[in-house]
This record gives sequence, structure tokens and C-alpha cells, in this order.
Amino acid sequence: MPEGPEIRKAADRVAQAIAGKHAIRVEFTQAKLKPWNNKLSNHIVRCIETRGKAMLTRFDNGLNIYSHNQLYGRWLCVPAGELPETTRQLRLAIKTANQWALLYSASDIEVLHNSDISQHPFLKKLGPDVYSGPQKQDSRLR
Repeated sequence: MPEGPEIRKAADRVAQAIAGKHAIRVEFTQAKLKPWNNKLSNHIVRCIETRGKAMLTRFDNGLNIYSHNQLYGRWLCVPAGELPETTRQLRLAIKTANQWALLYSASDIEVLHNSDISQHPFLKKLGPDVYSGPQKQDSRLR
């Protein structure tokens, strides 16, 4: 199971690929999450945060993608239009003009409003994340 340092490294890769960029298309493959595709597409990815073993992909419209890789989840970042060769199941694709961030095989994915983050069952149990370090955050993300 990925631990905190691995999640932080993955978050750094995802941030380098898509943070601060316009998400042309966000695509969930799980039926329960597909209604969020249009609500997240065409918005700016503000930042990528880690909270323990969870990751938050935060958007400029007050929505956030919570993901926890569990045992098999893995983020891959690729140039736009390229898909990696893998036997894993694609769960989420965040597509910008130049880069795609792809989440494979993770089973714990949710969309949260900013106001819901502090009440999330997993997140509310956590203290400060030692791997996140001091970050400059847009005040709209709090």
C-alpha cells in the first residue's frame, strides 16, 4: 500500500502536470461519479494537496476530487493524447491541453465541495500533514 511519501511524490508529479492549468475535460469512469464530469470540466486546477494517504485535486469552482489509492491505485501523467500501456482500470482522467493526469485502479474517489472537506470521514481524523509543508494557498480554497 502506498504510504505518505509515495502519495506526496505522486501529488508533486500531478501538480507539475496539471496544477494552475485549465482542465479541458474531466472524465470519471465509474457510473456514480460520471454526473460530475461536466461540473469539473472547463475549470482551473488550483492545486494538488495531500492529507495523509489521500490526495485532493482542488478546482477553481469550489469542487475537489478526493482520492485514496488504497492498495492498487496509481497516478500516471502523460502527454496529451497518449495513453500508457497498462492492465489497470482507468478511474479518472484530468485532461489539459498539454498533459493528462490519469488515476488507475483506485477504489476510493469522491467529489467534495470545499465546505465538505472538514467533515469527510477519513480527512476529519487527520492532523497536519507533515509531507505537505508550508503552502501558499488561494484563500478561496479554505
